[in-house]
Amino acid sequence: MGRRVVKKVYKDTYARGQRDSKEFEDRFLVRIELVSIKVLEDRDLLGNESELYFRVGERPSYSGRIPNRGSINLEKNEVFQPPDGITLYSEFRDAPRGGVVQVPFHVFERDPGKNDDKIIDHDLAVPLGSSDYKVITQNSVKVKLKLSGLKTRY
Repeated sequence: MGRRVVKKVYKDTYARGQRDSKEFEDRFLVRIELVSIKVLEDRDLLGNESELYFRVGERPSYSGRIPNRGSINLEKNEVFQPPDGITLYSEFRDAPRGGVVQVPFHVFERDPGKNDDKIIDHDLAVPLGSSDYKVITQNSVKVKLKLSGLKTRY
């Protein structure tokens, strides 16, 4: 019995809207996640809980504050650790591998009756092509973050 020869009659093409894999070489997903936050001292003069929230990214790009309603209430030496981490910021970025993306990071304390205090004002350097952890201690608040700029196909 002879071998059956299968003849290829189509071209090596991609589906409509799908891109060539060469176009994905310098595409990264920049992500900042909250690992934990701890209040080291009482921030309120009356001894009430600290009511904290985050703003991450530049003004027209970020969608508001995190959490978008309410706040994270912490007393002295209390730690807030989300079970899987809260994604504070995510963005797709086209850049060469080994580069760094600067992302503004702010932590505010909500006070009824007056303007919110900016506790932490920091620029985070997110490395592209790797992950990193960052600990920021400022104004008696300690924040642990996971910074990742991993390669993606999307």
